[in-house]
Amino acid sequence: MTTLTSLVYMSVAVDDLTDDQLVAMLREARLRNEALGVSGLLLAKGGRFMQVLEGPAWSVEDRFAAIERDPRHHDVKSLSRETIDARRFDGWSMAFGNPSDVEVRDEPGFNTFLTERSGLPTGLAGTPADWLLRWFRGRDLQDVPEERITLARHAA
Repeated sequence: MTTLTSLVYMSVAVDDLTDDQLVAMLREARLRNEALGVSGLLLAKGGRFMQVLEGPAWSVEDRFAAIERDPRHHDVKSLSRETIDARRFDGWSMAFGNPSDVEVRDEPGFNTFLTERSGLPTGLAGTPADWLLRWFRGRDLQDVPEERITLARHAA
């Protein structure tokens, strides 16, 4: 059995991104992450990103290093890193706001976690990634100074 790594990070977007820009990011990331054997979930909300990356340690570390250099965001902070026995995400998906274009919702990899409170994979329950994703979903982070964001004791 191959040992896998799961990493969760949060960052702040440099600019407001349109639905079209987020869809382009989704398409690009799905291709790249599939080629590198990385699965996970990216959330974009209130000018912030939170992402779970999972896969072989070298792939996850490679992706995270590239993300840290990506000029579309700053204040990249690793929040959780754990060893996992099996993937908890099937492929790679992205959730963001409430897109006005219905076609966006039909985009392969679009996830309704933020808008419909859809569930996460059952294998994620009780893990740091589960807690962090639910915390992110339950907070209004727009226009909140970075120093005021704290990870409270209970996730939404």
